[in-house]
Amino acid sequence: MTIERISHRTLRNESGRILKAVEQGESFVITNNGHEVATICPLTADPFPGLTVTRSDPDFSFASIVPAPWEGEESASDFLQYLRGENPEIRTSE
Repeated sequence: MTIERISHRTLRNESGRILKAVEQGESFVITNNGHEVATICPLTADPFPGLTVTRSDPDFSFASIVPAPWEGEESASDFLQYLRGENPEIRTSE
């Protein structure tokens, strides 16, 4: 059995055809700049046994997140300068 070699560009442009062929039992070696980097083949078993997927809450909004109150003595601007390495004098509670 010969496994067809295809470029990542071919995979991107013809993914529907390739996935249908994989469903029918074919396998492909994916290349990037002529180097083999991956194989696409049909699943023979559950690759993640015991793993369950929980979908996110569709009603959740990041706008509903309320930041915790600031308890530091320095200003937020001073602390940002510390994080950037521009103000090493700020002491943290590490």
